[in-house]
Amino acid sequence: MRQTIARIHLDIYRENIRAMRTALGPDVKLMAVVKSNAYGHGLVQIAQAAQEEQVDFLAVAIAEEGVILRQAGIDIPILVLEGLSERSTRQAVLYGLTLTVHTREHLLHANAAAQECGKPVDVHLKLDTGMNRIGVKDKKEIPGLLDLLATMPMVRLKGAFTHFACADSPDQGMTGAQLARFFEMMALLPKGLLLHAGASSAALLRPDTRFSMVRVGIALYGYPPVKTKVNLRPVLSWETEIIHVKEICPGDSVSYGATMTANRPRKVATLAVGYGDGYKRLLSNKVDVLINGKRCPVLGTICMDQTMADITDAGPVEIGSRAVLIGKDGEEEITADELAHIVGTISYEVLLSISSRVPRTYHNEA
Repeated sequence: MRQTIARIHLDIYRENIRAMRTALGPDVKLMAVVKSNAYGHGLVQIAQAAQEEQVDFLAVAIAEEGVILRQAGIDIPILVLEGLSERSTRQAVLYGLTLTVHTREHLLHANAAAQECGKPVDVHLKLDTGMNRIGVKDKKEIPGLLDLLATMPMVRLKGAFTHFACADSPDQGMTGAQLARFFEMMALLPKGLLLHAGASSAALLRPDTRFSMVRVGIALYGYPPVKTKVNLRPVLSWETEIIHVKEICPGDSVSYGATMTANRPRKVATLAVGYGDGYKRLLSNKVDVLINGKRCPVLGTICMDQTMADITDAGPVEIGSRAVLIGKDGEEEITADELAHIVGTISYEVLLSISSRVPRTYHNEA
């Protein structure tokens, strides 16, 4: 196996689900969001763990993700969050996925696919309360959509939902305004629907946004976007191996562009990881790795396949020694949040940027 691997701790993911369940209470259903290869953690493996923990729903972005899960034996409800094309709608209906709809065209596609496949399809109505991305924006459109649905007995309206733009903001004014609009739109809908609005931030921060169900993604992977007392731990750790060790002298530079020049003798390790693996070039000269439980600064420009680090104070190091990019080593820890802060992004992007050439290994240590 390649020296650089991402370890996915399924036991921690399961613990995070249980912690979230406890925080939500017995009356709120949990939808685990597994889109984009489960935020880089592995679509099928994460979904299997979620199903074994008896989550109520899964969420994917596109029909193809849902089909992969059905083919892998996942049989709990799966919501496709994007409105689908005619071709994708047929595929989704065939595999028993729940569709997001918010236009007449979506309903017509869903009905045609249901008729062709000879099986009913469940749909959730997406309501745009201020995100201005997708969804029904004008509540005056809702009665017409409901009238159309009434002519389609094989298209079953089972839920309605919205998404908050600023749920992680200290200023909750925008969320409050969106919530008010959601209530206005809900008043036009049939009773008994599965209602969901809160994702990770709102689910943790605002009980008034939980309704029937919450959609939780990043928090279940151990990166809650808001401060919380819920014990949610990172699921992924990322490690590489030292493939070369050298001494450099004052005046020696390291890597492309000679962006780092030594001012004293240093011991330098070359690591088997680079921006081709998703270890972003923007981290050059700004980030640490963990070796022997100590923080070791990255030196010079991160290359496509290799990165150099200062191991002068790291103690005994040899070829084959491990270096932690994300995760714990002794008392030290580097998180995806730390890397995100350095490059001016969010933990989601850091996790998703770990490329497909980095093998994922799966662990159940509990």
